[in-house]
Amino acid sequence: MTPTNRPYWRLSSFYFFNCVALGFMLPFWGLYMQSLGYQATEIGFVSALLMVTNIFSPPLWGWWADKTGKRLKLIRWGAAASALCFALLLHDRGLIWMVLSIIACGICWQGINAQFEAVTLDYLPNNSTDYSRIRLWGSVGFVCAVSGGGWLFDQVQLTLLPVLIAGALALMWGSTLTIKQPVQSKKTKDLPQKMSQLLCQPGLMALLLALTLVYFSHGSYYSFYSIYLEQLSYDKTTMGLLWSLAVIAELLVFALMPSLLKRFSVAAILIISLLATALRWLGLAYGADWLVVLVFCQLLHGLSFSAVHACAIELIYRYFGSDYQGRGQALYYALCVGTGQASGALISGWLWQFSPITSFVVAAFAACTAAMLVIATLYLPSLSLKLRRRPGAGTHQ
Repeated sequence: MTPTNRPYWRLSSFYFFNCVALGFMLPFWGLYMQSLGYQATEIGFVSALLMVTNIFSPPLWGWWADKTGKRLKLIRWGAAASALCFALLLHDRGLIWMVLSIIACGICWQGINAQFEAVTLDYLPNNSTDYSRIRLWGSVGFVCAVSGGGWLFDQVQLTLLPVLIAGALALMWGSTLTIKQPVQSKKTKDLPQKMSQLLCQPGLMALLLALTLVYFSHGSYYSFYSIYLEQLSYDKTTMGLLWSLAVIAELLVFALMPSLLKRFSVAAILIISLLATALRWLGLAYGADWLVVLVFCQLLHGLSFSAVHACAIELIYRYFGSDYQGRGQALYYALCVGTGQASGALISGWLWQFSPITSFVVAAFAACTAAMLVIATLYLPSLSLKLRRRPGAGTHQ
């Protein structure tokens, strides 16, 4: 698929508006809650809720899509429901109302993401590395939101934030209406292994644990980075530019990933990215007073998020194959992204009361442990991963 093909832009528009909503949510929701008088533990708790829904909603939606065979139709309903549920937050009605609305929105919003990944991969049956060229438009949407939001909220009050997020989710729903159901690749008649047998392999367990730990390490960053910068007397325009810088790095790495995956092994890219993630959190812990350190740490976002996510998608694609692809993506989103980010956000809320440094040091330790686990899958025979070959991957695994 090339950028001139119409499905490319239709698929990309979903990622664009999806990440516009995230671009307003992640950097500014904590500040919005703080402006309403909420405490750090409440901010961490609410920040974790959207991630908690990513634990159970992807498998639920995956089972529903497999049972009905109407994956795209369910994505459309889920996108519409997420916008309507978030619209309930246009006025603050207290913590309980916010909790219920975020949960309802998250069940729909987070539930459809893994299913849309499956739709995208159905459009790329012969070369899954082209996924990064579509996904990078999500990074474009995120950088537009964080840079524009940083400037905007220096001019107007944060009370506008829920309107912007609800609007982005509505546009995401609109993008799903332009996409046609892809022709799915044929399933093999005799499946080589049952799903339970795949999941019980030690190598896969180690990989999933490593990915869960690295997403856990992002909890402090996603929940408290903007608050951290505000405590250090940075203005909102600078915050927005720093968030934007991270996403520009994210975008560039997504654009380069197809070439990198053909030249280097997925494992090597993943290990380097995990170690860079640990370095990033240590930099934020001990060097945030210096703008040059903040810039360097934000540039590492290209490795700590983009490269990690692209390698994870690639490994899931290779490991589960077309027969179990939908359930494999749901497992990745539920266990690694959902459990990792939710627990990271929740625990960071507790650690933040001790000190921001403690929170980021714990995050760095988690990322370093993840790198050690991936290294173990390479050099310990009992943990080695058995990956399927697939077209367009080059000679490396």
